[in-house]
Amino acid sequence: MVNGVEGCRKIQKDQGSLPTRIQYTPEFLKFQQAILKMYALVAFALLTSPVLSSEIKTRLSSHSGEFGGGAGVAFTTSGEHLNGPITGLRIRESTSYILGIQIRFGSRWSQVYGSTSSSYLEVTLSYGEHITQVSGKYSTYVNELIFLTNKGRMFRFGQPSGSCFNLFPLHRNTVLRYISGRYSGSLITSIGFHWDRPHGYVSNLNGTGVAQIQAP
Repeated sequence: MVNGVEGCRKIQKDQGSLPTRIQYTPEFLKFQQAILKMYALVAFALLTSPVLSSEIKTRLSSHSGEFGGGAGVAFTTSGEHLNGPITGLRIRESTSYILGIQIRFGSRWSQVYGSTSSSYLEVTLSYGEHITQVSGKYSTYVNELIFLTNKGRMFRFGQPSGSCFNLFPLHRNTVLRYISGRYSGSLITSIGFHWDRPHGYVSNLNGTGVAQIQAP
């Protein structure tokens, strides 16, 4: 048995001063042909794919936060956001803090995170309206939340006390898709924001640069 490279080829030396001649074994030649065939199939798949041949799909998601003390039970609305774009908010507030939060994705409301006992303020987003900026204040708990939309509307909840944050998505043409955070009892103790392309985004493949957005 031969080790290393000599395991896949035979080396023969001719007599005299002739250079060494390498004779590849049938097994090595078959292996080489299989590798070349695999590369050819991969190249064919890339060239014939309508998506990859028209554009390079880049990841446009980003994440902001979390803001707050961070004690308590973790939550996220990831997964629920697949039901549709954000179309509504229900916020429970006190004179000092954000107590609970609930988000509607498409036509379906998420569960309530935080307090479920107090009355709530409800906001409905219009057709094609998306949250594109979030501001607020926090300390041990989340004290204030301000949502701004691409249609110029602003929704303010809670009380303006504590440290500030003012957030935008990292990438252009992306919007708020879902939230995450923590709650303890009847208080939201921290919150984070996740940005991505609007729900149902389909990139136009005809080279015009126009994007089609699926209706809520």
